[in-house]
Order: sequence, then C-alpha cells, then structure tokens
Amino acid sequence: MTAMPIDRSPKKYLNDEDIDIVARQNIQLMTELWMVKDRLAVLEKLLVDAGTLKPDALNQHVPGGDFAQTLEHERAAYVERIMALPGDERTLETLKRRSATVRARG
Repeated sequence: MTAMPIDRSPKKYLNDEDIDIVARQNIQLMTELWMVKDRLAVLEKLLVDAGTLKPDALNQHVPGGDFAQTLEHERAAYVERIMALPGDERTLETLKRRSATVRARG
C-alpha cells in the first residue's frame, strides 16, 4: 500500500475580487479611523483647555441608557458601511440579522 501524497501547497482563501473588497474595506477603515481620531483629539484638547473636561474623564466614563443604545445603532451602521458592498443586499441583511441576534442576547 502506497501512501497518498500530502498537498502542502498554501490554500487560497481569497480570489482577486475578494482581495479588491478587502483592500477597499481597509482603506475605508483607515479613513474613518483617522477622521475619528483627529476629531477626538481636537475635541479633547479644546475641552481640557477650557476646563470643561478633566484629562482622564473619557477613560472613566461608562455610557448607559439611551446613549448606550445610540452608540450600538451607530456601531451597527459603521459595520454595515465597512463590510457591505454597494447593492449587496445579502450582506446587508446578514449583518442586520447578526446585529439583531447579538442585541437580543444582551
């Protein structure tokens, strides 16, 4: 009995179209992240300089109530913008279902 040869070639997980999608998502993430970081740094500086905010206040704050819900909805919209392809309703619906499932679990 002869041994079967083992295929040790690297598996290809992404095709060319998938690579383009991942690249687009990465660029969108980088753009959005920088915009947020820039605005947050400016806002924190203005508030601390005005004496309105203590330097460590943001790290200590825990959102609750309506604001926590608002943040959750914003997070879901953010994920949708990053992960969904324009016109790809299957992706959008999948994200909405998953988000609803996570919210339902609490």
